[in-house]
Amino acid sequence: MRAALAGLLNRNVTRVERIGGGRNSQVYKVVADGALHFALKVYFRHAADRRDRLAIEYNGFSFLWENGFRDIPRPIAADHGMGWAVYQFIEGDKIPPGQAGEAELTAAVDLLGRLRELSCKAESRKLDAASEAFFSVGLVVDNVRQRWQRLRAAEGETPAYQALRAFLETELTPLLERVTPWSESRLQAAGGSFAQELSWEQRTLSPSDFGFHNALRERDGRMIFLDFEYFGWDDPAKMIADFLLHPAMELSPDLKKKFASAMFRRFSDWPDLLGRVESVYPLYGFKWCLIFLNEFLPDQLLRRQFAAVAAPDRAALQMQQLDKARQMLNRIRREYERFPYRD
Repeated sequence: MRAALAGLLNRNVTRVERIGGGRNSQVYKVVADGALHFALKVYFRHAADRRDRLAIEYNGFSFLWENGFRDIPRPIAADHGMGWAVYQFIEGDKIPPGQAGEAELTAAVDLLGRLRELSCKAESRKLDAASEAFFSVGLVVDNVRQRWQRLRAAEGETPAYQALRAFLETELTPLLERVTPWSESRLQAAGGSFAQELSWEQRTLSPSDFGFHNALRERDGRMIFLDFEYFGWDDPAKMIADFLLHPAMELSPDLKKKFASAMFRRFSDWPDLLGRVESVYPLYGFKWCLIFLNEFLPDQLLRRQFAAVAAPDRAALQMQQLDKARQMLNRIRREYERFPYRD
């Protein structure tokens, strides 16, 4: 690895140290020429995963860096054959869940607002859609149902799989059948329809998996946002709903309300965006429920093994994830008719 990195960087690489990674990557700290620090990211690749995570993130960061974004890591070099990319090493601290405040929120809103402005430039249209970006709400519903169907077909006779099937049949499915027509009615009241696609002018560039779980705070307080593996064109309503729903951040209701208000001001040229957000908010809540349950699918285990985070007791992890899905479902049940983040 050191020899390959030396060739890629044209420097003497003296140390490579594993420092972390997510479910889809391995991350290393690279020391070159005795003092220079870089971050090496090794991306998960498998025939069952069609995303070119390296190209999406590296090209996305490169495009943003060229357009003046400095609250992201600078891309240095990439080797697509090896599935590696080298970035600026960020000296910073992670933000524990529930510890983000107004300064962090302001930084997040500012980044998304500048992405919105960049979306208006013709050169941005060369970029691809974000991962699982759907520009009609009907396609969001289809995606939720496909995920639901895949989990219904998951094979297993352990108590965890039996609990999964009971949850899907007796809890999630009845609520999904009730909320879907409500969502369609709410969207129609905002002047839209399930079949209608967003125009280019309504779309925005988005990191997709965005939040303080993918950020570092530098010593001077500046925020650096990481992990743009899902970056691209997306529906602003999804971007807003996902930030409000994301389970990894544990934001206070007050901060969520401030985020929503700030984002609606950024999209003040689209007065019906609130209605679209209210329509899709519970649908993306269902999607989060089903994402939690990916632990019941075999390809999730492959990614965990690659990132060296495979759970020692998979059945216990599956039950934990089922509990998270139930909590999210209960949240949808409470909130879908009374969106809690209006002004």
